[in-house]
Amino acid sequence: MALQQDASSGRWDAQKSPWRREIRILLASAMIIFLLTVGIGILNGQRIVTLDHNVLLTHVHAGTLGWITLSVFVISLFLFGEGAGGGKAFVRWLCIFTAISIPLYILAFWSSSIPGFSGSYFARAALGVLVLLAILGYLGWVIARSSKIRLGVAQLAVLGALVTLLLAGLVGVLLQFQFAFNSLFPQLGDEIATHAGTMTAGYLVLIGMALSEWSLMPERRRISWLGLVQITLFFLTGLALGASFLFSLMPLQSVNLLFSVIGVLIYIVRFAPPLLRLNWLGHNSGRFFAMSVLFVVFNIGLTVYLIANLISGTIHNPATDAPGLLLALDHSIFVGVMTNAIFGLLHATTQERRLLWPWAEDILFWGMNIGLSGFLFALISEMRDLERIFTPIMGLSILLGLLLFALRMRSSSVEAPVGAKDVAI
Repeated sequence: MALQQDASSGRWDAQKSPWRREIRILLASAMIIFLLTVGIGILNGQRIVTLDHNVLLTHVHAGTLGWITLSVFVISLFLFGEGAGGGKAFVRWLCIFTAISIPLYILAFWSSSIPGFSGSYFARAALGVLVLLAILGYLGWVIARSSKIRLGVAQLAVLGALVTLLLAGLVGVLLQFQFAFNSLFPQLGDEIATHAGTMTAGYLVLIGMALSEWSLMPERRRISWLGLVQITLFFLTGLALGASFLFSLMPLQSVNLLFSVIGVLIYIVRFAPPLLRLNWLGHNSGRFFAMSVLFVVFNIGLTVYLIANLISGTIHNPATDAPGLLLALDHSIFVGVMTNAIFGLLHATTQERRLLWPWAEDILFWGMNIGLSGFLFALISEMRDLERIFTPIMGLSILLGLLLFALRMRSSSVEAPVGAKDVAI
């Protein structure tokens, strides 16, 4: 079998990017933090011990902020940083600030599990403000860059995702202030559901779509109107779902349901051709992005099912009536959509070192996705004993992937050997 040059890697060429140092800082930080996420996940999946709720919150936030959002900032640099001139110092210091503030915020959640440590809620509130400032900094930079580049569907999806992230993050930080100061702010509705719903149905879905758009769709001179409708619908679905929980406006869940169905049908029609043409057995980043597409559809299908049952009254409180479904929703978006896509990004940005351990790519791709599929089946079917089988398959495959790309990133400055574009293995 031959190692072929990845057709989509040109768009993710870190060596040619003016932000390659910032990209390496953010990706290295994301990979280190993800080790914590995976470690807690494997331990929790074995159900040997009952983990403290704050440890599980650490697991969630290390994944969404540490692994995913740091990578999202990398994606922003790729999509909006082409031919960047001024603002270099601002972006560099913003990356350093982000790589410090987000891990500290995650550690604040961890500290909440320490008995007698009363200052953790105050730390979470204060450090949450710093993370919000970092998000605002990237959003401001992206908006400023929007007038200097040609915007496509992928860029618009990132822009909408960052706006949604800022809104969801604001609700999350206000929650920390409520916990720290004993409900200093009046409670409007279910802020926890607002925060979680907006993050998953809005922010993460849009980022997943941006990655698939940038990696699998051919470059166009004109923006795709179908793609624009698709992105607009999912931006509105995230806002509608969040507002329905925050202000107790249940009719907005019907809007979410309608827009989700229309949007995912458009998404399927647009992405079916490139997925059918893809070489799923080849060593390419495209298969990671393509698997992310499949899990976007799966995640939206689960969301539609949940919202339909909320509207009909079959499910009243998902946390108690359908806990397995909620966990399946979270992991299908965190691992299925985003982790697949981020590993595709890592694969593409280290193309010049793709001769290092090519066999590990197959273990990562198939092990992670087979393990995830079994894990999701265990959650949805309530056959929780299967978690002990599939969690380590998924987790250990991810750990191997992190090691693989850490080694490739370490050597990425070394010029690829002659003939690396087509070498038999």
